[in-house]
Amino acid sequence: MSAGRDNDRVSAALERAGDTAGAWLWRTVSSQLSGPLRVAVVGRDEAFVSRVGAHLGSGCEVVAVVVGTERDATLQVQDRVLPVHVLLFATPVTAPLSASERDWLVALGELGAPAERAVVVGDTELLARMSDDPEQEARDIAGRISALTPPDWQVFDEAGLGERVTDWRARREALTTDRRAGVGRLLLRDALLRAEGTVATARESLARVDAELAAEHAAATDAGRRGARIAAHLLSAARRQTERLQVDFAAFLTGLETELPTQIASVPDLDVLRRAVPHWLHHLVETFLSDRVARWRADLEADIAELDIPAEDLARAELLVPSVHARIPPSPSGWGKRLGVTAAMGGGAALLAFGLWIPGLLAVSGGALFSALGRRAEEAGHRRALTEAAVEAVRAMGTEADRLLRDQIAGLEASLQALSDERRRGVEEERAAVRQRLEEERSHRALRVRDLEAVRNALQGELEAA
Repeated sequence: MSAGRDNDRVSAALERAGDTAGAWLWRTVSSQLSGPLRVAVVGRDEAFVSRVGAHLGSGCEVVAVVVGTERDATLQVQDRVLPVHVLLFATPVTAPLSASERDWLVALGELGAPAERAVVVGDTELLARMSDDPEQEARDIAGRISALTPPDWQVFDEAGLGERVTDWRARREALTTDRRAGVGRLLLRDALLRAEGTVATARESLARVDAELAAEHAAATDAGRRGARIAAHLLSAARRQTERLQVDFAAFLTGLETELPTQIASVPDLDVLRRAVPHWLHHLVETFLSDRVARWRADLEADIAELDIPAEDLARAELLVPSVHARIPPSPSGWGKRLGVTAAMGGGAALLAFGLWIPGLLAVSGGALFSALGRRAEEAGHRRALTEAAVEAVRAMGTEADRLLRDQIAGLEASLQALSDERRRGVEEERAAVRQRLEEERSHRALRVRDLEAVRNALQGELEAA
């Protein structure tokens, strides 16, 4: 691939990644590398760097780079050494390759120094004044320096720089190609590292929004679970007290059925019995139910109080349960309506939820059966028929009451099952604005992650192809 097309690809990749500074630097470096041979001479003293650069002769462009004793201003150093074909690090023969200079060799490698790099021992003419055997001393110094330098650095002295410049000029085209590729990889790699960091940050932001959305979902789910637990507690309390009422009412009716023949036999006048039996049974049932339903109401209220259910949840239950309330029709004697309304009022929200339908249905059942009994009593021609009619009415009341109470418990259960969904919807409605904001933010952040990943993947592809 031609240098021009390489230039276009790297520049375009950096531009797409939003690295305009890197793209500008790449174009600048490419332009400078296309010119004459450029050699960077790096050292800690400006005068010393100039003396070493003078040994290069006129066959190249010398770029003098003076560094401090600390690894500071590395970006400025990088800008100077990127657009060069060769890098030389000058160290004085009087103090060759100090610790700070060795640090700079590592730093220059990290900053993208050219592959053609060397440590040059300068001021070697001073050896003649310092040693009886200057040539041996020069070899010893070169050996010590070679042992201290990284493996990708050459070591030679300034005397042979002229010949090396001739070699570098002869290989300038190959050096340019290699150097351009190296700089391109360096800039792409730096851009890729920044892109990966940006992707990681965007993913963290997306993860935070996901966590907030999960918390919103968990709050709604917890509300649903709490509603289910509350519904289960309320249903359990209602079922427990209602089953006790069923058992007690069944026992009462069984005893009443057993007592009926004796009581009817004790009244000699059949006409009196025809008129009295329905009212007498009516009175017994009314008295029993008045006391038992009052106790049912008090026991249920106590059970619900022990559950320590917040008023808010009881209010939610109250809105759901009325759908199973039985309508209480007028009763000739008024006892059913009185019992139903008495049970419903006076217990607060909890009994508004559970207090109306149980005695109301008993009132409907009782009123209808007593009316039928009254008609049969008027038609009874003998005591046995009257007894059978009364027993049949009592048994029918027990069967009907048991069925209706079980049906209503099933209806209550079905209604309270909706408490879970209702609580969940309540929380979702309360937090709808927050959830919508989070959903929109999540969509925006997910789109940003996708775009940033596309940029990163494009840089990765260009780097692999470089």
